Amino acid sequence: MMKQGIQDIAYSPLVFQSAKATNTRFMGVVGLVAYWRDAAQRTVVQVYHLDYESYGIDGFYHLIDPDEDALQTIIMGVTGGLGGQFVPIDFEAFKFLVKSAYVVDESCLDSLVDFEYFEDIFESLYVNLSLEEEMALYSHLMPELETPEQLIHYFVMRCVGCDFPATLLLWQDGDIDDRFEICDMPQTLIKNSCQRVEDVQGCARYHVEAILDDESRYKLAVLDIFVDLATFKVRRASLVQTMSLSSIEAAFNLNKPEFMMVMHVKDAFFERKFARSNPEMMKQVYAGGQLYIEFNPDNSHVLENPYYLNGDVYAMYFFTHSGQLIICALKKSHLDNINKMLIKSHAYTQSLQFICELKTDDPVLLSFINSGYDTIFDYLSTP
Repeated sequence: MMKQGIQDIAYSPLVFQSAKATNTRFMGVVGLVAYWRDAAQRTVVQVYHLDYESYGIDGFYHLIDPDEDALQTIIMGVTGGLGGQFVPIDFEAFKFLVKSAYVVDESCLDSLVDFEYFEDIFESLYVNLSLEEEMALYSHLMPELETPEQLIHYFVMRCVGCDFPATLLLWQDGDIDDRFEICDMPQTLIKNSCQRVEDVQGCARYHVEAILDDESRYKLAVLDIFVDLATFKVRRASLVQTMSLSSIEAAFNLNKPEFMMVMHVKDAFFERKFARSNPEMMKQVYAGGQLYIEFNPDNSHVLENPYYLNGDVYAMYFFTHSGQLIICALKKSHLDNINKMLIKSHAYTQSLQFICELKTDDPVLLSFINSGYDTIFDYLSTP
């Protein structure tokens, strides 16, 4: 994408063609793709990552007559980890989603260099949707609720993120209780447990324990929530108590076993081919290598009780600078599926040498990645 092309298009009228958004609004994030035509009849495609808790518009691409393969790679890179499906939206919904993300953090555009030629345009995009239209849009951008526990996980997630507009759809008749507040600044829900304790007048009463992370400390919030069983909406909620958790206590509550395969990479180009074939994976660079995170194709982990923040991770792939590949999953079935895929693609005969499988009772991979050791075996053999 040439800068001159951006300047040209900035002063050309853009005619809206269509847009689509991921049905992930109740995860607090939405991937958005919009298609336009400019005065020269070129196709203009904009790809957004919108965060409604803290960061606002935290990802933006503006492409002019893009190559289709390159466009799909970008779309997958921006939205592939959100765990949702695209649904069509109209122009008014597009403007509302962009504007409502922008107001979360109005400095968000400063870090997006590509946005400087369009900042005035987007600052003027404001649509005052009626409450009914806003709720209809949110309904369009969420999966169908299947269980009371799933409802509670989403409800606590949005309340903890101080994403109150989205919680309107989860309260009975949109009648939000202004007195109910878990925290006054956005925090991250890392685990949520629900226990049904009684049924009262068409409602199921739940004892809920939420572990929160505000980047400086951990906290346990105990909640009392009544779910209307006919409508799957929250009729009443109250905060019973909160207490601080040490990092050790939080780790004890979050520990889950890890299943790993350890391999030696024979083909020096395997990682490059792996990254090119999996643009939807999140890449993180560390001193000892590169980590690729594969997410589940949907957010079915919100159906699980307890809910874990990292439940959306399908597997992690860590390529060390020393030539090891460690594939890690929280479910043995995921690791078995990956092993079958590697066999089918002849990776073991062409690129990888299998060394062993490991199972640990506690999370190990991220600790190893940050340990400074060259191999997983060196790390595990440390007293």
